[in-house]
Amino acid sequence: MIPRRTTLVAAAIAMASLAATAAGGLQTPEQFLGFRVGADNKLARWDRIVDYMKLAAANSDRVRFRELGKTSSNNPFVALEISAPDTLKNLDRYKQLERRLYFQGGAPTDAERDEIFRQGKLVLLVTCSIHATEIGATQMSLELVHRLATSDAPEVKKILDNVIFLLVPSLNPDGQILVTDWFNKNVGTEYANSPIPSLYHPYVGHDNNRDMYMFTQKESQHTARLLWHDWFPAVWLDEHQMGSNGARIFVMPATDPINPNVHPLIYRWNAILGQSQAAALEAAGKEGIIYNATYTNFWEGAMAWSGWWHNQIGLLTEVASARVAAPMEQQRANPNRPAPAEGRGEGGRPSTGSGAAPGDARGSGPQFSDAPLPPPADMTPRTEYPRPWLGGKWTMRDIVDYELIATMALLEAGADRRETILRQIYEVNRQTIEDGRKGNPSAILVPVGRQHDARETAHLVDKLQMAGVEVYRADAPFDADGRSYAAGTFVVPMTQVFARYAKDMLERQTYPEVRRGPNATPEAPYDVTAWSLGMLLGVDTVFVRGAVPGLKLTKLEEAPKIAGDVNGGGGRFAFDYKGPDSAIAINRLLKDGERIVVDAPSHVVATGAQRGRIEQLARDFGLTVQASPEPKNQTRTQNQNQNQNGNADRRTLNAEPGGAVPVRAPRVAMYQPWTGGSMDEGWTRWVLEQYEFNLTSIHNADIRAGKLRQKFDAVILADQDPRAIVEGYESSAIRPEYRGGIGEAGVESLKQFVAEGGTLVAMGNACDLAIDRLPIPVRNLKKGVTRDQHFAPGTILRIEVDAQHPIGYGVAPQTYGFYINSPFFSIVEGFASQRTTVVARYPNTNVIASGWLKGEELMAGRAAVVSVEMNPGRVVLFGLRPQHRAQTHATFPMLFNALYLAAAGDAPAKTSN
Repeated sequence: MIPRRTTLVAAAIAMASLAATAAGGLQTPEQFLGFRVGADNKLARWDRIVDYMKLAAANSDRVRFRELGKTSSNNPFVALEISAPDTLKNLDRYKQLERRLYFQGGAPTDAERDEIFRQGKLVLLVTCSIHATEIGATQMSLELVHRLATSDAPEVKKILDNVIFLLVPSLNPDGQILVTDWFNKNVGTEYANSPIPSLYHPYVGHDNNRDMYMFTQKESQHTARLLWHDWFPAVWLDEHQMGSNGARIFVMPATDPINPNVHPLIYRWNAILGQSQAAALEAAGKEGIIYNATYTNFWEGAMAWSGWWHNQIGLLTEVASARVAAPMEQQRANPNRPAPAEGRGEGGRPSTGSGAAPGDARGSGPQFSDAPLPPPADMTPRTEYPRPWLGGKWTMRDIVDYELIATMALLEAGADRRETILRQIYEVNRQTIEDGRKGNPSAILVPVGRQHDARETAHLVDKLQMAGVEVYRADAPFDADGRSYAAGTFVVPMTQVFARYAKDMLERQTYPEVRRGPNATPEAPYDVTAWSLGMLLGVDTVFVRGAVPGLKLTKLEEAPKIAGDVNGGGGRFAFDYKGPDSAIAINRLLKDGERIVVDAPSHVVATGAQRGRIEQLARDFGLTVQASPEPKNQTRTQNQNQNQNGNADRRTLNAEPGGAVPVRAPRVAMYQPWTGGSMDEGWTRWVLEQYEFNLTSIHNADIRAGKLRQKFDAVILADQDPRAIVEGYESSAIRPEYRGGIGEAGVESLKQFVAEGGTLVAMGNACDLAIDRLPIPVRNLKKGVTRDQHFAPGTILRIEVDAQHPIGYGVAPQTYGFYINSPFFSIVEGFASQRTTVVARYPNTNVIASGWLKGEELMAGRAAVVSVEMNPGRVVLFGLRPQHRAQTHATFPMLFNALYLAAAGDAPAKTSN
């Protein structure tokens, strides 16, 4: 029950809001909320923030409110357009000028170009708090909007007259609500430092900042449309927070290496605008401002970083965190004692020294205590860090102040440099197109007919189009660089403004070696080093070096579809199982109650379905289906009976004519920990939902309770340290319902599940739980190897797949997999009752396909995916990441097949091993 006093306070605030609206004025955020933004232990919830932004738009002719769509949890995803009233009255005209700046609809004429320079506005986007525990920027946005909506200060007028400011107050509204509610639930209690137990996004948690080329999540899609289909901002700042024990704010520029596909002017403007922010903070007397640290200039995937390849000035700020909204103390450093050299990170890279934010499940784990932090280690003044932070009290209000100063400084610098930025962005765009005319490459081709799974070419094109890349289709056959290509081939000309992005996404990545001195050790990368989209989807692309004269093309205005059809007559429908889209068709047929069998490797037969249903699936998923008469002894009643999931007769259903193996809808359990959630679990859950598998999330108590086999055919353990799975978080500061892990009782329950015929699917580091505790005849060769011997922060590797093994069905025999510091295996002696097979392995030589890997030779010839038949149960170990961030379509089917096989009862796993 809500206390009466709280209800009265809320009513009074609401009445005050209405009164302000009626009077035509805009309340301050403090008046609206009832507390000052950034006050200790106070947070504005997303619904209140949205209400205030609507109020600002209703009461100011400088502000427009837009709802861009709904989030994953159906909350509003919003943006504000802020500028001078006359600009907003003619917003469509200014939007068209900005689109012409980015050569939309072709190169602008000289007259149009000059009009852009004279009259165009600088379109500048700020996005806030994609990581929901990094909550300060969203809170700050309230005061920022109020200032721009009401102030008549000269600097504000200058900004409004020269800038069209796009503000996305939160890139993760669902997480903002989760974090705010969790904080308010625990503040002032003994559980005030208890970390949020689940992901702070419905699916992907912290990885929502790694989705800006796959665009799997709704929030990424909304952002991409705003950026590359609607407004085309020239400047984009993404505001984050970092850990708490080092610098107070990171501003641009970032550190080496740079990416050769980014125009040098973009890096120059990163520095100019970032240092404008730094100067404003220094002028305000703020401490701990650092640049050229931690974050590198090389990699794709993060939010504003992805703007670089779109010829946009992409900026990042990272402000030190408090304990969400609670203050924290840090012991003061003694500046007279010796300090570590230059505050360098691993390998000598300049570091912010900040680690993970408190309450963030990254790093070594959240802090459950409110004891003061140790003093900062980095106290050395230098060019990139002239006034180091020495410790003290740090609050949410400090975060708000730093971010407000930095944001206003950026807006003012943009206003001052409006025409210069427009002229130089125009030049970057012009040079990009001119480089495409020179060739090398002149175009990138995506052939359709030569692919393992042609449908993935359409997915590849769709991802490029979402990023604003123009894709065409050849109207007729043609030759390029001495090879012939069919009509219908997808063509990405390099004579377009986003050619740098297309090239970077489709070529092989080579990470530059960075040394801080002639004899220094090469630095390891900060983040992933490979994102070659064709490899991830299993699609071959071709870079054309020379010109292709006479090539007739039609521009694609929407995502393409691969045609499918049904040939022949009869009630027996056969099609190839190639690639992950086939699984959706199979799962829909299973839900319809149809009988599905695999009668040969990667070949599926469905009987009992209506032809119209099969034709619809063929159209939807590009299936080529061959119909033939159904065997006379097979009736529809038998079909339906065989699809029932009753346990009593499951093992009698495996006798199929000619050794065909039945496919049944697997009952899948996905383990979901309470240790801040698992991003790998969230991604896996998202992938399985998109491909329409039935999935149940289970937690510690569910596993400890046992009897899993009565409910499930397969249990998935996503990538997680085995100790965290078993022990979880044990502290009196943790809310009791979220303490601990599966415990020894849970381990025994998983053993029993396998012993009763269940399939345990372990991914990444969770493989060690199966290896060490079941036990199985497999050794993790990554275990015990040092970082200096073997390290891969994110690399695409070549893999060889046993396409005759049921887990390898639908996958190309030679393909690519994604690898991040997870196990790779060797097979050891096992019991006679066990049968161990290698489903996928790394080649004996030339393992790296794209990116950077230290210790390649240790992986050569080693197993990547292993299946162990325990008789009756099964354990499947995925060392590589078959569903990594929903990007690796080429290896999705191996995960799906492990689940299908779990529901096939005693059907033997045929293999060529």
